[in-house]
Amino acid sequence: MWIPVDMQLAALAVIVVLGGCCVGLILQRHRSYTELQERFVCAVAAVAEFQKLQPELITCLRRIESDRYALRKVVLQVEAKLVELNEEISPSISAAAETQIAGIEKLRDHIDIQQQRLATILENIQESLPMLPQPGPAVTEPAAMAVPAPESGPQTIVTEPPIKSHSHVPATEPAENTDHSRFRRAVLSENPELRFSVLKEWISINALAILHRASRGWNTANDLIANIPAYLLPEAALLNDSVLLIGTREHSERLALPLREMDSSSDFSHWFDPASNGSATTQIAAVLTRSNGDWKLVAKGINSATGLAVG
Repeated sequence: MWIPVDMQLAALAVIVVLGGCCVGLILQRHRSYTELQERFVCAVAAVAEFQKLQPELITCLRRIESDRYALRKVVLQVEAKLVELNEEISPSISAAAETQIAGIEKLRDHIDIQQQRLATILENIQESLPMLPQPGPAVTEPAAMAVPAPESGPQTIVTEPPIKSHSHVPATEPAENTDHSRFRRAVLSENPELRFSVLKEWISINALAILHRASRGWNTANDLIANIPAYLLPEAALLNDSVLLIGTREHSERLALPLREMDSSSDFSHWFDPASNGSATTQIAAVLTRSNGDWKLVAKGINSATGLAVG
């Protein structure tokens, strides 16, 4: 059977194309194989290099492990030393703190005692002022008295010494002073208005002592007026733990002292005016009276001892 030439040429072309594709695939596979072989060689070289470095790495890891144990041991020793140091220092610190607190308490007690003594001295001075002797009329003493001699002889002048006036205190004066003090206290006990006036004067002198006492520990308002003389029959109350009200029995008016710095939003701030700059430190209590169940301001006070915290 005879095959046309065209078909033979077409078959030959197909065979050539297929052969070229096969050769291309073979070359590509060979190239891939060559790359894999090179990578494998590199991997083998890396493994060989790692095997060489492995002893050094193991030695380094052992050193790190040894250092870790040594460091842990040092940390434990430091913690133990800190615990021992804390145990040794804590009693010393506690003892020093207790000694300091005891010293401060003694100093405060000493200040309170001195303030109480000062208040007693001022009270005694006030009581003794009305009992001072009043100046009497001046007495003119003759420098000398001339006594004539008898007429029969020569006249001579005999002088007598001047008469000296001695001012002395009667022996009964202490009893009179005691009676006067008792009489004064009796008058105060019967006159609430006069008693409140004396109480107001006493508070104006000793207000800072009351505020100092308020800065320490206290339980009730009566603890803050413990130094007020008992014959003034003092009474005390607190308003919102910030204002101390002091009065006397059978009298409606009360003296108000702020125990801490008054905020402008406080209901009691309008009772007090701040002290002007450059003025002497003073504390003047406000005067209040009861009206329809509320406190009505009679006279404003001056608050210059601010910043005292209530104990």
